[in-house]
Amino acid sequence: MTKRKGFLMLMMLISFVVKAQDTEQWRQKGYEAKENGDYKTAIDYYAKILKVQPDDYDARLALARLYLKTEDYKKAENLFLEIYQNDKTDVEALSGLGQVYMMTDKLDKSVAMFQKAITLLPDYVPLYLKLAKAYSWQGKLRKAIETYSRILEIDNTYSEAWQGIGKMSYWMEKPYTALIYYKKAIALDPDEMPIRKEYEEIKKNLKYELTGKISFVNEQEENYNIDALIQRYGVSKRLTNSINVSAGFLLDYSNRDFVNTNLGDTVRLYDNTFAKVSYLTQHHKVDIYAGYSVADSKFSSYGMAWRSNYSLGGFDISNTLQGGYDYFYYWNNVGQTEAQDELQIKYRKFKLSVNYLYGVVDKLPIMDVPNDRYEEDVNPHTGYGAGLTYQLFNMPKTTVGVSYSYLDYAYKSQYYYSPMGRHLYGPSVSVYYPRGKFYVYADASYNVGSEYYYEKTGNKLKTIYIDVSHWSANAEVGYQYNNWDFSLGSGRFYNPFYANFTAYLSIKYHL
Repeated sequence: MTKRKGFLMLMMLISFVVKAQDTEQWRQKGYEAKENGDYKTAIDYYAKILKVQPDDYDARLALARLYLKTEDYKKAENLFLEIYQNDKTDVEALSGLGQVYMMTDKLDKSVAMFQKAITLLPDYVPLYLKLAKAYSWQGKLRKAIETYSRILEIDNTYSEAWQGIGKMSYWMEKPYTALIYYKKAIALDPDEMPIRKEYEEIKKNLKYELTGKISFVNEQEENYNIDALIQRYGVSKRLTNSINVSAGFLLDYSNRDFVNTNLGDTVRLYDNTFAKVSYLTQHHKVDIYAGYSVADSKFSSYGMAWRSNYSLGGFDISNTLQGGYDYFYYWNNVGQTEAQDELQIKYRKFKLSVNYLYGVVDKLPIMDVPNDRYEEDVNPHTGYGAGLTYQLFNMPKTTVGVSYSYLDYAYKSQYYYSPMGRHLYGPSVSVYYPRGKFYVYADASYNVGSEYYYEKTGNKLKTIYIDVSHWSANAEVGYQYNNWDFSLGSGRFYNPFYANFTAYLSIKYHL
């Protein structure tokens, strides 16, 4: 029995040595594959080790990191959890779980993991960098800045911390403050191209921005066609962290060709000079604007807009309230005073938009058929709508959506489009594909719906419903070269009563 036990122990020892040699070879091959970027092969080797030695800490940790790198977050989470459950003070497991939760949009859990890891290693800078990133993804930019500042207290030579404060400042609408921190980051790490690229982009956005756009527009209705050449020129400048100013000029040369009538052709030359002052903070933007037309000797627009935005949990919420006057159809000298509000709620790849408007068109001839009233009067109108979009793909960025809208005028008028009880609903799709300095964008939508008008014969009042279904499509290509941005685009809209075609060239230069 003694000899037999000795033989068995020898065989077990030989087996253990052989397995140990195998696992060390697999570990070496796994490490080499990982260093060469062959993550699949590396995963296979580390998985082999765990089959032979289920308690191998290094293999489990390496495998968890590889799953994290290859975006197999569920497997990475399971492995990190196994390590953490065995040792609640394992910083590697806590850090790994923090990264997994951050990449799977569980940001509260991510922050909690990084904070717990920091209590165990309070001077370990990489943990603070990850925590700051998680805060920034939560939209808690001040918390992120506090975390980056803590890094600088530990070691003020970390360029990533200076860069991080600069980026958070820029996102908080403080570009001039951001430049100060980026300069310090570049001084510490002048060869780090991502830092320098972000710095140059902010500098570019703070220069004078000159814009020019030339458009050809063709509009077709039953009784006439309009050909228009429209030129727009503008300049804008961010003066301080909070103040941006812009001004522009529009010149529209149009020719209206009447069809099957004796009215003859009409030429219209219209100009518009406008200016806007914007006040910006992290969560708010207030615009005050005004425009004036010399050709028509009147203010073409004036008013203000207030946009607010917040993040709440995983939701991004923004609201835009705007009110003022708009000389919206200068062919027939038509303007209106209008107020509107739009609420947008974004959650991951979904975005919901809801809007409401109320306006009053200036006193012009109207047709109040039910009351036999045909005279000049103001025309109140209301409208509301909702739309839901979903981002199908990240590259190219592809978004699909559905929408509904309602618009109702109190009276009909021949001087401007004044639908009564118009309902529209339908699908849409958009695609955006950047490629280096080029990009391509396209969208299309189709809407079905109806509106009505009144017709009176003798004492009989009849409600006539008409189909106003329509489709539209737009496309644009763009290119960026140093301080220049170029884009070329076109669009088409069609329904049985009205159609238009637009083609344009746009140029932007940062001076």
